[in-house]
Amino acid sequence: MKNIKFISIVLFFCFALLFGQNASLDVKKISPRTTLSVIKRVEQEYYLLTKNIPIELSVSGPTSIRVYSRLLWHNNMTDSQPYKLIVRQTDQDKVLSFITEKSKSTYDANKQSYGKWRSFYLDIPTGVNNYKLTLLEAQSETVAVRFNFEKPKEYKKSSPYGTYRELQFVENEKVTNYHELKLDEPVKIKIEGPVSIKAVCRINYDYTLEGKQNFTLATTVQGKEWRTKTFRVSKSETGMYKNAPELIPSTPVNFFINVPPGTYIIDFNLKGTLAKTAGISLYSKPLELYE
Repeated sequence: MKNIKFISIVLFFCFALLFGQNASLDVKKISPRTTLSVIKRVEQEYYLLTKNIPIELSVSGPTSIRVYSRLLWHNNMTDSQPYKLIVRQTDQDKVLSFITEKSKSTYDANKQSYGKWRSFYLDIPTGVNNYKLTLLEAQSETVAVRFNFEKPKEYKKSSPYGTYRELQFVENEKVTNYHELKLDEPVKIKIEGPVSIKAVCRINYDYTLEGKQNFTLATTVQGKEWRTKTFRVSKSETGMYKNAPELIPSTPVNFFINVPPGTYIIDFNLKGTLAKTAGISLYSKPLELYE
């Protein structure tokens, strides 16, 4: 009888909290908190691709298709596994190579494990287009694939961490804003990973510089070098700086860096050049997490 009475009281308070017009919950005890991300299980249909059973597609364009693939995983496989696919359009073959690891969250109805997904895009031109997908090489000799109408993610302009002189580059009436990068003054960016950063850079010629020139773009975090690359450029023949006519921009180069999870302040440094300054424009897009 006491148990029934206790249950009734508990239910009364539960209903009061759920349905009461002025219901509220006040946690009196000060306690550490955390936020949990709960991943719901999603079932997706894949086609099984083997060396003897290719997959043929007929697609009407223009459109973009993303092809997701997962390697069938056997227990005797090592931590990472390579596999290769062939994509044929008309009479042209393209070999695509991937390296994957075992997924901890992916399995089929028979509890068979698969690798973390890898993907590529098919840019479908106008009209009806035929494709053939073939497995070229894989230890398990089976890869699961699925298709989705999806465009590649684009880089978006990112603002630097600090204030820098703006250089307005004009080409075919299109204006692109660059930040002035000096030999002794890096351009910084504060970024939250995982993310991919694209830096578009042009060194600036003055009256003392002629011909092709070398320069190095180096990234550092807290004084430690991250990634460095050297380029060779010449004067741009199609563009100029609208607000800095004394400077002649070079042809552009692209510099990419992948940033892992976390918050970073990254310095972009100009080195190894006779040019005193450069123009740099920064872009970013999220990196995808493979499961």
